[in-house]
Amino acid sequence: MNYMKKLITFIFTLTFLFPAVSFSGIGDTTSIRVHDAVHMSWWGEYKVWGVFPPAGTSYRRINLDFTLGCPPTGCSDWDYTVQVEALHKTGAIDSVVVMAPFYTISNTSPDTIFGNLNAVYVTFWNTTINATDSILANSSWVYIHNDPVNPFTVTDSLLLYTGNYYNHIFDNTGAIIDSIYVGYANALINSFTTTYNVFEVVERIELARVITPYGGYYNNSWRNTIRFDITDLAPILQDSVEIRAFYGGWSDGFSITLDFHFIEGTPPRTPVQVRNIYSSGPGGFPYGNVSNPIENYLVPKTFNLSSSEVNSMIRFIPTGHGAGTQNCAEFCLKNYRIKVDGIQQLQRSVWKNDCGLNHLMHQAGTWIYDRANWCPGDKALIHEFEITPFVTPGNGVTLDFDMDAYTNSVGGQNPNYIMAAQLITYSAPNFSVDASVEEIIAPNSDFYFNRSNAICQNPVIVIKNTGSTPLTSATITYGIKGATPSVFNWTGNLDFNEMVQVQLGTIDWNSLTNESDRFYAYVSGPNGIQDQNAWNDTMTVKINFPPQHPSTFVLLFKTNLAPFETSYNIKDDQGNTVFSNGTLAANTIYRDTVTLAPGCYTFNVNDSGRDGLYFFANNDGTGYTRFVNAFGPGVIQYFEADFGTNIRFQFTVGYLLNTPQVESDSRMEVFPNPTSGKFTLDLSMPSPEKVTIQITDALGRLVHSVESEGTDNPVLDFDLKGNKAGIYHVTAVSNKFVLTRKLLVNP
Repeated sequence: MNYMKKLITFIFTLTFLFPAVSFSGIGDTTSIRVHDAVHMSWWGEYKVWGVFPPAGTSYRRINLDFTLGCPPTGCSDWDYTVQVEALHKTGAIDSVVVMAPFYTISNTSPDTIFGNLNAVYVTFWNTTINATDSILANSSWVYIHNDPVNPFTVTDSLLLYTGNYYNHIFDNTGAIIDSIYVGYANALINSFTTTYNVFEVVERIELARVITPYGGYYNNSWRNTIRFDITDLAPILQDSVEIRAFYGGWSDGFSITLDFHFIEGTPPRTPVQVRNIYSSGPGGFPYGNVSNPIENYLVPKTFNLSSSEVNSMIRFIPTGHGAGTQNCAEFCLKNYRIKVDGIQQLQRSVWKNDCGLNHLMHQAGTWIYDRANWCPGDKALIHEFEITPFVTPGNGVTLDFDMDAYTNSVGGQNPNYIMAAQLITYSAPNFSVDASVEEIIAPNSDFYFNRSNAICQNPVIVIKNTGSTPLTSATITYGIKGATPSVFNWTGNLDFNEMVQVQLGTIDWNSLTNESDRFYAYVSGPNGIQDQNAWNDTMTVKINFPPQHPSTFVLLFKTNLAPFETSYNIKDDQGNTVFSNGTLAANTIYRDTVTLAPGCYTFNVNDSGRDGLYFFANNDGTGYTRFVNAFGPGVIQYFEADFGTNIRFQFTVGYLLNTPQVESDSRMEVFPNPTSGKFTLDLSMPSPEKVTIQITDALGRLVHSVESEGTDNPVLDFDLKGNKAGIYHVTAVSNKFVLTRKLLVNP
């Protein structure tokens, strides 16, 4: 009996010490959250240890879900850089020469200190007893370092009381009548020993970089997730790794959540080693500084490769910041070049030219302006360059980056490029014939793809050649789960690791299962033969359905003061234009009755100025567009006026894909915001209602009130000039709703 008790106890102990482990297999995913809604503010760094899977398991993909949110204090109004780095312990030992002091006091090592080893006192007049009293003088511990082998080890300590002060003498009323000098009895003179501080070399390997949005309009529940493929960094994401999130903002702030997903399987090629080429840190490398040029930092670097490092790639994240001459580096297009063993092999610009298509529209700042490889609220683009043809396994390789020549002549401005570059080496490709589905752009309910969704026709996916043989053809099977699948035969020419965006054909939406909100795409038969790796062939995503609208409705369109920038049309599922208005006048309302046959349609609004129908930082005025009921009051579809480059909206007529999503909620916008005083309120409602508009200041005091009734689309102008600058709240109140918007009035 005693033996059995001991055995049970032993089994329980093992279970407690070694938690349950699931023996996963190919395709299984291990998810690890490192930072969990960590509040970032004021140029802060936030280090958290991530406990990742140990070495020995192969992962076909490692994803990092990078989520920004608003902390309890609210999101920052400004666009700041957020870098996520792995603090990689290299195992290499280095040292620096340091001077070890004989003593320290308060974490300092002054040359000489004076004081008293014996206690001394400070006199004062005690009003409780009406007499002279005293307390111990201030004191500090002096730590002695007197071990020549370990010169930073504390070997002794002394408590030293202060000196060089006067004790007051008081009369019987407490008045100061004289003083006595208290000197010092002891003096210590420091000495310093030359020694070495030995440490393990830790590299900052940047995993991802996101620029925060202008978050002034966001409430505290706002979240936005951007996914990064970091499969190639697998060699440094093993066991315990310290993950550092850095917020380069001079304000409070955003929250950050980092989720790592390790998907088991065989990658296209196995990464062997990750080496830093350059790592500027958050301050960046100076650009245009004659006395400290960027070439001082972009120096040639030589790396010795083993014979097992068969393939090589450069992974580079550059972003430009600061606005000196020519608005460099944030708002100017500059190029960099890469030399391999002294020969220039690559050139590319540090620029992103599609910020007007940002998935985060209507930010509180200049979100539409193109910038040096970034847009507010989006990821910094990661540049990847295959250099395998220029590198010989088992030999050394020298890499050197150069930037376009530039001189900044604007005093007080410090343009810079934040740069992180790595050399990643691999084994030979693991498959000769392999194709994968890398992304489903549409249909997809992920907010990152909201510009392309929802759709009723022509899905868009991304396929990749993950085999060493050029990919020239493949079969793509796709559809809604439970519906009849569709087939698309793709042809082209993709080298290893190259990707292409593919627009597919028609789709059957008639699902017979309860998974009608799931879309899948499956690639097979690469080059007409069997795929060697089935685990990356299929992707499934959750989708939203486009709305169904009546066959006849009114397209309500108001131009701004730049109608020459704007065009709009409706196209059918064959790309034929079924409605357009090619003659537009400034500041004019157009009401066009549109009648459509049953089908799938796309409503397009294009703005050549890439600043929408409203943008606070121009003089184009305000326009808007909506679908409204042709046979009664009510807005059936509302569109954002601050849309940047375009609106692309799909809807159906005459049939339903799923639950209709016709808009019936009331909407309200105020613009421009911020304002110098004058602003416009634009309110749309399903039906005419009596509405009270109230404007209150930051203390809740009523500044202005007005009533509106008899229309479902009141557009009202206000002027707060004469009121103090600051934050105001604009509230619309009816029997059915209360809508509030924050308004910033500048001086």
